[in-house]
Amino acid sequence: MADIKKIAGINLAILLLYMVLINVTSNGYERQLAVLVLAAFAIGIQVVLNFLIAIVLFIKKRPEARSFLLSAVLVLVIGFSSCFGSAMI
Repeated sequence: MADIKKIAGINLAILLLYMVLINVTSNGYERQLAVLVLAAFAIGIQVVLNFLIAIVLFIKKRPEARSFLLSAVLVLVIGFSSCFGSAMI
């Protein structure tokens, strides 16, 4: 249980960090589109990386594999909802 909290917490902190950076640095005429595209790209990369790490750890039969798989799902759900929410501001 401690692994899930730690890995998910780190992934959500990374998500928060780049969402804030994207929102702060995006400006101009097409700000909403830029936030949407950049955030979707960053979230997609993070989800794919978590999923690939989970697959490798499942092959090695490590207990952290489920934590990375759950973390990929959490980042996907929370990330894309915050992506669309921040693009609407």
